[in-house]
Amino acid sequence: MNTLRALSKQFFGAKYERVAKNLIASMILFLAAHTAGIEIEIAPSVLFLTATVSSSVIMWQTLNSSENTDRMIGLFMLPFQNRKMTFSLVLVYTGYTLITRILLILALFFAVYEWSILQVAASLLCACNGCLMAAAWYTATSQKKLLTFAACWCGIILFSIFFVREIITFSLIALTSMFLSCLRLLVADAYVFYRPISSKILIRHTKGTGSILLYLLRYLLTNKNYLLNTAGLCVIAGAMPLMLGQFEGLHVMPLGFAVLCLNTPICILLSCDPDLEQAVRTLSGRCPGRQNVSAHATSSLSSLSILP
Repeated sequence: MNTLRALSKQFFGAKYERVAKNLIASMILFLAAHTAGIEIEIAPSVLFLTATVSSSVIMWQTLNSSENTDRMIGLFMLPFQNRKMTFSLVLVYTGYTLITRILLILALFFAVYEWSILQVAASLLCACNGCLMAAAWYTATSQKKLLTFAACWCGIILFSIFFVREIITFSLIALTSMFLSCLRLLVADAYVFYRPISSKILIRHTKGTGSILLYLLRYLLTNKNYLLNTAGLCVIAGAMPLMLGQFEGLHVMPLGFAVLCLNTPICILLSCDPDLEQAVRTLSGRCPGRQNVSAHATSSLSSLSILP
């Protein structure tokens, strides 16, 4: 319980203020889209697929982030019980993914189409299943014999999303998947969540003029998981004209550009690494590219004020 409380405060704040902040942001997004009168016919399989894939990708990205490695160092210095530590980590990361990321996406889906209570519950179940599946697969990446089982597992989930029409049957499949994930986590070692960066992949660059743009490019190429968010937003912006093209007189190109400007690679890089942002702000104004990067990062980070 102490580990769960300590992790929750790290993710959601000392008084869990980030929970209320993100719930309010999701409510505002839902009311804004709902009162605008936008109605889009969406198949339930699209809703379930979005909830499952987005939650699993974000969960994997969070577990694989450099901040997670630093956080694990402090936790593993204290005595702990292996099974309690594993489930505390998974529960907190799942709550963080659902509240701060997935809820915003689902709020937009719920606002533009009238869903039944069973469909809403099934979508939330898909989001939880995606987080638990990602955590279970994350513990199995070092065991090649389990990768084939994970691929078959993923195929069954995708097949059920597209071809199982009964919501009750589909929910039972999702619950079974969550149960299998919990069984895998029961035998997982808590230390599997700690993956330090190997010194072999660290490259020292001692030549050059010290361009901040070149440094940020190298940092992005080293930490490729920061680019997943931008890639997802590019897909959304590209699909948005197809989704909203049925409304006459509605120009969606500015909206697509706004989505792409929300999380640019540099914005994601600096928002995910506060230490790097502070280091960039302390550079002198004569550093090549520093002023443009700082201005772009400041304007981009201000648009992400609703996110932790």
